[in-house]
Amino acid sequence: MTPLSILIAEDEALTRVDVKAMLENAGYVVCGECSNGREAVEVAKRTSPDLAILDIMMPNLDGLEVAKIFQGMNIPVIMLTAYSQAGFISRAECVNVCGYLVKPTSENGLLAMVRIAYARWKDTQNIKQELAATKDQLESQQTIAHARVILKDRLGISEQEAHRQLLRQAMRERLTLVELAKRIIVNQKMKMSSGQP
Repeated sequence: MTPLSILIAEDEALTRVDVKAMLENAGYVVCGECSNGREAVEVAKRTSPDLAILDIMMPNLDGLEVAKIFQGMNIPVIMLTAYSQAGFISRAECVNVCGYLVKPTSENGLLAMVRIAYARWKDTQNIKQELAATKDQLESQQTIAHARVILKDRLGISEQEAHRQLLRQAMRERLTLVELAKRIIVNQKMKMSSGQP
């Protein structure tokens, strides 16, 4: 399995060095390090990390603003910060960070957070893909049903016979049912707009 590539954005050089050493000792690849938020965004665009560890209080853009940008880039984020106040945690929730660690952190704490945060993020991605696939499947079924009704009405046959006819025609023309159904619907709309029965 390919090791995760991780971006570290932390304005305290010593913390950055420590975090990098902990990650690399555990077999992760640190694909970029930076000390401010704007640079973190640029490095992420170049390196496409699997995960980012961000400090909250950084120059230029703070870590929570960067996390919001990374959310749009589909990069999961763990906040590593000295700030444990409720306001910061609430802002972190709003930008969907995957983890929140208060400094100083132990190696075990950091590595556990990386594993759990990335696993939860992957679960979320899988659910999104399943939802998208289900939505596509439902839309396809609706398109086929619409075409079936058009054929039924046009030919005066049952829906079952219309479906059989769709299947035969799709096989004959080497099309998927959805492709054929879309074509039938488009043809019907063109006929209707031109005033044909």
